[in-house]
Amino acid sequence: MRNIYIFLTISIILTALFSCATQEPLETEVIPPEKIVQESTITPEVVEKVEEKPSNTLNESEIQKAETDISELIQELNELIASKNFNEWKNYLSADYIEYYSDPDVLKEKSQSPLLTKYKIVLRSLEDYFNYVVVGSRQNVQLDEIKALDRDRIKAYMFINNKAVIIYELIRIDNNWKIGKFLE
Repeated sequence: MRNIYIFLTISIILTALFSCATQEPLETEVIPPEKIVQESTITPEVVEKVEEKPSNTLNESEIQKAETDISELIQELNELIASKNFNEWKNYLSADYIEYYSDPDVLKEKSQSPLLTKYKIVLRSLEDYFNYVVVGSRQNVQLDEIKALDRDRIKAYMFINNKAVIIYELIRIDNNWKIGKFLE
């Protein structure tokens, strides 16, 4: 009988230890645009749940290098955006991103955001999207975390009020990171 108590005690302790050792997935929720959209904050289209996808596509040193490269890229982008340099900013975009944010239907949908409707702004081009959405929302972002979807696709996150918000979807093209739009 004593052996059964010892066995049960050890089982309970081991169960408690192993359940504490597992890490809960990062829980995030969709943040309503009105809580984060102000004149100089992240825009609603970048808010979504952090997707818990395996990041084992890159090893630890590749992830660290990607974080360094992306952090430097974000600083460059912040400076371009703050100086409102559309032509230079456009060089950092993937073809898919340019196509997506040049689509009249997408621009019409983005024009319906509370902030743009408040100021009666209608987006008609990628340059309008840059001037009225990107400039006001991306010039001071910072990289807090990355999630590798595969070797050439990464989502960059910033935490706002302890919630992960996607600031960029990045695609490696010709060994350079570009802003992309994942059409999953």
